Amino acid sequence: MRDEQGHAYNNQMGRAQIWSCYLASGGLFFLNGYKERIKDRFQLIGKFLSFSMILWVWHIIWGMVPHDVLGGGVYSHANLVWYIAITECIIFCGGHLFYDAYMDIKSGAIEQMLMRPVSYQFRAFAEWYGKALGQASLFFPMAMLAAFIITGEWALDVGRIALAAVMVAAALFCVVCLNYMVALTTLWIKEASPAYWIVQKLCFLLGGLLFPITLYPEVFYDVVKFMPFAAIFFYPGTAALDVMPVHVAALLGIELFWMVTLCGLSMYAHRIALKHIGRYGV
Repeated sequence: MRDEQGHAYNNQMGRAQIWSCYLASGGLFFLNGYKERIKDRFQLIGKFLSFSMILWVWHIIWGMVPHDVLGGGVYSHANLVWYIAITECIIFCGGHLFYDAYMDIKSGAIEQMLMRPVSYQFRAFAEWYGKALGQASLFFPMAMLAAFIITGEWALDVGRIALAAVMVAAALFCVVCLNYMVALTTLWIKEASPAYWIVQKLCFLLGGLLFPITLYPEVFYDVVKFMPFAAIFFYPGTAALDVMPVHVAALLGIELFWMVTLCGLSMYAHRIALKHIGRYGV
């Protein structure tokens, strides 16, 4: 009896040590990615200049549209510019994360990396999310400041800014999941760029990257609002709108649902990729 209890205790302690090692290694990978983006000042400046130009152009475009046309007068010009500031922040901070895994597959290095104790997917997720949040920690405040300078209005109160920051962080996790699945397509089509551009165009069309999907015809809106692309761009961007489509609790619930769902899909894709590599190599 004591032997069985001792064996069960040892198994429990072993599992606890494995989890603690995973969490510690995940923290290190996250910090590596975070510090890498923090140090890259020139890339940050270049991205911010491009971002500011996009924001300025759309400020001019929305300024030429009559106010009563903007969602039936529901949205102001400032609302829509601030909306773009949030959505573009996500695309600028989460773009091209797939490239590291793409190069690992192209070079064949992934076969050796899969033999390491820590899961390749876990490492990629931790490092990429660190990169995305590292970029966002600097880029998000700059984006809010640029929106204020361009519009001359502070369209978000402190609560809305906090909500936008949380939604951006959640959306970036979804972006990491999509990037990982995009990278895995290299195993079958030898290049990840086609899948990446397809996903990006779907985000543009179905996610409301440049304008709220509530401006679409109602039939189209009723469909696309249930897609993951809306959770990545539209729902975070609604923090800048005077009239939000759903309650704050529902916004967070939608974001959490797609975080879990896309993570599960990426894990399933990872298992398929492992079978493919085991059978055919890279």
